[in-house]
Amino acid sequence: MMASPAGSLGRRSDFAKLWAGFTIAVIGSQVTVLALPLTAVLVLGAGATETGLLVAFRMAPSLVVGLFIGAWVDRLPRRPILVGSDIGSAVVIGSIPVAAALGRLGLPQLYVVAFLAGLFAISTEFARSALVPSLVGLSSIVPANSRLQASSAVAQVAGPSLGGILVQALSAPTAMLFDAAGFLLSAAFLIRIRARESVRPREAGRSIWREITEGVRWMRAHEIVFRCVIAIGLANIEWFAVQAILVVYATRELGLPPALLGLSLAAIGPLSLLGATLAGPLTRRWGLGPLMIAALFLETLSRLVLPFAAGPPLAAAAVVAASQALLGLTVPLWTISSNSLQQAVTPERLLGRVSAATRFVSWGVAPPSALAAGLLADHIGLRVTLFASGLIAAVAFLYLLASPVRRFRHPEAVTDTAVDILPP
Repeated sequence: MMASPAGSLGRRSDFAKLWAGFTIAVIGSQVTVLALPLTAVLVLGAGATETGLLVAFRMAPSLVVGLFIGAWVDRLPRRPILVGSDIGSAVVIGSIPVAAALGRLGLPQLYVVAFLAGLFAISTEFARSALVPSLVGLSSIVPANSRLQASSAVAQVAGPSLGGILVQALSAPTAMLFDAAGFLLSAAFLIRIRARESVRPREAGRSIWREITEGVRWMRAHEIVFRCVIAIGLANIEWFAVQAILVVYATRELGLPPALLGLSLAAIGPLSLLGATLAGPLTRRWGLGPLMIAALFLETLSRLVLPFAAGPPLAAAAVVAASQALLGLTVPLWTISSNSLQQAVTPERLLGRVSAATRFVSWGVAPPSALAAGLLADHIGLRVTLFASGLIAAVAFLYLLASPVRRFRHPEAVTDTAVDILPP
């Protein structure tokens, strides 16, 4: 059932519950983003190859089962998927401090936890993306996505800062208890959502493969959506390459202690919050396409700065913080614009499958990119690998700049080019 576009988001209690649950969960997740690789590096003595494997395992579900999850999201009510994924996340994340306390923690468990956490994360992302339009109405998609992205911005300040302090005061495994508790609290909010969902019944004899193919075909046939997917796929090669080796680079090459590293990574947050605030006005002024191109330009700058961090820990941390601050503008401008575009132009019955298809292409690069970055960093050096990643970000920016995406400014304009090639 589609929510009426009238009224403010603040008065839509179901969206408020979704927003609250997301905020709590994403803050805890940012603690784990720092604590999980630090567990590998500081507790288990891992190097760049092992941290690259951690990122690869976390992103592997997008490539291995993401398309199936997207089809199931379109078959099933979305709220139970969200609740179940939060509970599953709490269990798998919570297993790390338990194993550490028992003296049984090892890298194989970290890889399994990374994979399962990634599985629950994409289930949550697809279900939430498909549920938001029915909670707020199409006219409020950009404000709703801006609020969700603002929560991510707050989490990017609070999460790494809190994570660094917890890791230094307690231990990296113990810090993840806070993430597990956050997922349980998030599930408690989501259980209280009461909106009725319209789930399209599965047609008799219709295989899941055919449903998956429909989502892929639609995504491929819509030129603007597909161009954006290719651009972010290129950008994600460098994104996950950097994620795979950043903690090793910061701790071993730059000599940053956990608390200072956490503060440096948290620099992404203030400008991310600013970006989330400005996304709506900038979309109205510049349009979706130009805003996404600007986002990739900022990402390129951020990546080309990072390899040049040097000097005493405070000076090196300042360069890492500057790189993170540029990313703070990149992430909300891209995420809000691209999500809003996709939600506006995609038929409701295909939202889960199209989200899965776009993620399969754009995030499917993550496991090989992370693994390759770890291997390269161990053989040719961390700085050279980071600089090569920055050049890939520049290719993504130039690709989108040269595409027809730059001419599209509003969702209505993009809708005019869309053809629903599938039977209703």
